[in-house]
Amino acid sequence: WIQSKHRVALFKARAMTDKAKLFDEPFTLISTSGSDNGTLQSSGFLGKIQVGRDWIQSKHAVVRPWSEFLNIKKVSKPNNVADVLRRMVSNVQRFQSNYLFVFLGLVIYCIVTNPTLLFALGFCLASWWFLSVRNKGESIRILGRETAARELYAVVAVIAIVLLYFAGAGGTVFWIIGASVVLILAHAIIMTPSGDNQMGIELGDVTLEEVTIT
Repeated sequence: WIQSKHRVALFKARAMTDKAKLFDEPFTLISTSGSDNGTLQSSGFLGKIQVGRDWIQSKHAVVRPWSEFLNIKKVSKPNNVADVLRRMVSNVQRFQSNYLFVFLGLVIYCIVTNPTLLFALGFCLASWWFLSVRNKGESIRILGRETAARELYAVVAVIAIVLLYFAGAGGTVFWIIGASVVLILAHAIIMTPSGDNQMGIELGDVTLEEVTIT
């Protein structure tokens, strides 16, 4: 009986010891080292790139042929306001992916033709990549002083705002939006929707127009 009581006491003592070790070392279950944090941020960065690439590929897969998008044979004048609205709805639904790439083309054009804006965006991307991926979100020693990552992000944000201001980023954004709206609406209004028999049925190079017999 004494031996059995002694074994029970030893078992309880071991259980309490293991429980104490578990509470004394709470971070053994979850790693918070800088390398693991950097790995997660790097994987998140690559994941965002992959998501963006997949999104662009999905939109590119449903792009209508550019020969159809720029077919001058379908250019015609709308009859009335109702016809304008009908064309806008039909063409925007049909060519929405084409319009998206027109918008992206205007964005690339504005960036390439504005060296200051190109430099500002390059600075933003390079700084963000260095702090988030290369440096893994850790602090950096500058002139003998340990600088936290949040302080570096704040400095980069201030510099980026100043550069974008002098690059005229605000005016560029409004120009891109205005030009996109004008081009998209103009194209949607002047293009006869596909399957529209109002102006005739187009078969290759031959157009059969409706004939009214009186």
